Amino acid sequence: MRRTKAAALETKAKILESALDIFSEKSFSNASLTEIAANVGLTKGALYWHFKNKNDLLLQLMKEICKHGEDKVKNLFNTPDSVGKLRKYYKDSLILLLKDDRNKKIHKIMTKKDEWPEDIQQSVRQIIKESIERERLMVEKFISKGQEEGRFRENISPTAVAVLISSIFHGLCVMQLSGMLPEEFPQYTDILFDAFTKELSAK
Repeated sequence: MRRTKAAALETKAKILESALDIFSEKSFSNASLTEIAANVGLTKGALYWHFKNKNDLLLQLMKEICKHGEDKVKNLFNTPDSVGKLRKYYKDSLILLLKDDRNKKIHKIMTKKDEWPEDIQQSVRQIIKESIERERLMVEKFISKGQEEGRFRENISPTAVAVLISSIFHGLCVMQLSGMLPEEFPQYTDILFDAFTKELSAK
């Protein structure tokens, strides 16, 4: 039973990666479930064991993409020197946006969002909004813990800091993907984090 479940999860993951490939290259209307399934050696019927239809497949793909990002942030807070690793995470994320093949595919998909059915657009916006909110809450919890441990000063709002960090980062991501920032911009984020660190410091 366990082996069957593991195999099913592996197959679902392969279908999602195939969907990422196909949706990034074709419009939503021209991408077919038959092609997505065949891309990983499956039949269209086998795909229906995991996804209700093409709309469901796209929504599940967007959820997986968001979860992947959230897991990275969550893992940071389970290790020592979270501040340094949080800084590295945001800097590396900006660098990888235009260099990592998977991120390029995700960006291509998002540039086609106006072609999606309106209900799908609304659902994806909600998925992204909720994902950003969960990430913000993780940062807020981290700031609060730092205050309890005496590393961060107490007379500052963890919510305000988390909103600022999350909003600035995601805004910069949009600008980076739109080609509005110089290629070397990720290196400048050290200035931003130095300012946050200095402002938060309890000393």
